[in-house]
Amino acid sequence: MKKAQASFEFLSTYAWVLMAVTVTIGTLFYFNVFDPKRYLPEECEFGQNILCEDWSIQKASEFDMNIKLKNNLEKSIEPTDIAIYDNDFVSITCESYLYCPFDGTDINWTDDDMDGDFVIDGGGKWSPGMSCNLELLNCDKSVIQGAKQTFKISFTFRRHTDSHTATKHTVQGKVFSMIQ
Repeated sequence: MKKAQASFEFLSTYAWVLMAVTVTIGTLFYFNVFDPKRYLPEECEFGQNILCEDWSIQKASEFDMNIKLKNNLEKSIEPTDIAIYDNDFVSITCESYLYCPFDGTDINWTDDDMDGDFVIDGGGKWSPGMSCNLELLNCDKSVIQGAKQTFKISFTFRRHTDSHTATKHTVQGKVFSMIQ
């Protein structure tokens, strides 16, 4: 009789420990402690030719993204096209604006019809070393505020010439950031 009681007490003690460990692990999963994205730093990367200096993503009705980019090339450029994708390369439609307010000139490019093609509003060129703001507004993807998400951006430009016939170049960028 005493052997059976000792076995039962041994098994019931370990059953309580197993249950406590299971509840603890379940609680940690519930609060996303094991989500690796939570511990990764935010980043914005466009390579060495176009530098990403600052960025933010705001949740509005859908979401808005602001990126401060710097022309790190040796020559002036003209933006021609922009495309944004989610992490699975599904296209996202946004209103796109690129303006350069940091040097006192009035240079603006817009994409009013949301087809990805920029139209020059104020004329001009994006000079070497100049920083410009890229605004992607009213993007048609639902996002979760407080979560980190990855967006891929395809940015096409050509060297500034009077004839506007220079070869187009594309830079692939990535923004991994918390949705505010």
